[in-house]
Amino acid sequence: MLKRLKKLLGGNRRTLSRKREKDLSALLAESSAEKLTSSLEDSLKKIEEKSGFSYDLSIRRFLAGSLPGALVYLEGLTDRRSTEEIIRTLILESEKLGIPLKKGKGLTIARERLLTTDEFSMVDNIADLFTQISHGGTALLLEGSAGALICDTRQPETRPVSEPENETTLRGPRDGFIENLQVNTSLIRQRLPIPQLWIEKMTLGRLSRTGVVMIYLKGLAREKLLREVHSRLAQIDIDAVLGTGYLEDFIEDSPYTLFPLSYRTERPDKVAAALLEGRVVIMAEGTPFALIVPTDLAMPMQAPDDYFEPLPLGVFIRLLRYAALIISTLLPGIYVAVVTFHPELLPTSLFLRIISTREGVPFPVVAEMLLLELIFEILREAGLRLPPAIGPAISIVGALILGDAAISAGLVSPGVVIIVAMTAIAGFSIPSFALSTSFRLLRFAFTIMGATFGLFGVQFVLLLIIVHLCSLRSFGIPYLSPFAPLILSDLKDSIITVWWWGMRSRPKLLGGREPLRQPMGQKPQPGLDTAEGEEEEDK
Repeated sequence: MLKRLKKLLGGNRRTLSRKREKDLSALLAESSAEKLTSSLEDSLKKIEEKSGFSYDLSIRRFLAGSLPGALVYLEGLTDRRSTEEIIRTLILESEKLGIPLKKGKGLTIARERLLTTDEFSMVDNIADLFTQISHGGTALLLEGSAGALICDTRQPETRPVSEPENETTLRGPRDGFIENLQVNTSLIRQRLPIPQLWIEKMTLGRLSRTGVVMIYLKGLAREKLLREVHSRLAQIDIDAVLGTGYLEDFIEDSPYTLFPLSYRTERPDKVAAALLEGRVVIMAEGTPFALIVPTDLAMPMQAPDDYFEPLPLGVFIRLLRYAALIISTLLPGIYVAVVTFHPELLPTSLFLRIISTREGVPFPVVAEMLLLELIFEILREAGLRLPPAIGPAISIVGALILGDAAISAGLVSPGVVIIVAMTAIAGFSIPSFALSTSFRLLRFAFTIMGATFGLFGVQFVLLLIIVHLCSLRSFGIPYLSPFAPLILSDLKDSIITVWWWGMRSRPKLLGGREPLRQPMGQKPQPGLDTAEGEEEEDK
């Protein structure tokens, strides 16, 4: 009986001890409410306790005249020379210049008369202090001052600005975004050096405290769009935002669609071009990808080379790209439908050749197509995950070996291998990875419906997709514009493009506040200019 009583009492004690343990939300609230005091040692003790005496938390105590002080920073995030310069200034320069640090006014004197750091901010609680030093800042605490002065001591960016690997170009700019938000915004500032380029910053993520910016041209972007973007971002309440991909799920109009309703890019020139159309750009700290909203179906089909090459070549390449999109999406389904249900649509000699190559193949044509498509998708994914030096080689060699071995073993027919290869090559020509992935998934639906109902099944899926695209909105803008609704003036930069002097107006649904890009009459007329020059010389 006594043993049972002791066991129950011991269990109750363990339960009480668990109840005393605070969860993360309570600890965060405590950190925000924990104020820094005028006692230096008391504040340092609170900082160490709240951080769990972390090994990378550095506290450097010093004595500026008769006033004790300390620098608090995180190892690996700050520039050591900057912290040394702060201590040297407070100890030596204050004596040399005859500016002593007085108790109670030390932080004010240091900020206004001694320190030359570019950025300062004052914090008065533990949570804000850790947010600042986690981004490379150094906290200065002095005896008699309640609070901490945050100095900018971030290390220089390690990864240089380089060309984006996923969006290469032949003649366009070669710089791309990196993981530093300030560097990314500076790349945009260089292209649009006007005060009307407004950048609004907010902090999202209860734990990550990630800096997120909303960039737009004031006076060009519609106010209703700006309010909507700001409202959707402000409503996000998540523990961490580790990239712009986290934001997409919260701000898209239709989360269940396969199509990307926000455009992702690593190129500053694309961002600048989107801003000049009246769009809004969202960027986050720690990721090189920017989100452009609203977007439409034509945007992912546009590549930088379309605007830097001569017009006939640019138009041909873009038309070729749309043709490749149609081929990569519909060709497998049409092939399966025609071979299975509509052989009369093929010339007799071609149909007999296809049938002869399928002799001995144990699977129906739809099974062959789905099997090869699935294998190719696995090879594509494997090539992406492998190191860049061997990934493409293994994916290409794997496809060749598997295709040849499958034909030799009689598991698939050569015609299906050719169709799958043509489909894959056409899919690589789509500039946007997100859009190409969407149509890669739809390819399986077309193939299955083509094998079930023939060309009628292919047409049915195509009509469903068109209706679905017409119903999609990206921040209220029709996703299929300028085709549905039809806007003739916006067709100049959709399937084809025109000369820059011919694109006088901005997109009607976006840039209505400032509809004209440029005045009329800029078409070059070299013959008239030469004749006028000769007349002036004769005079």
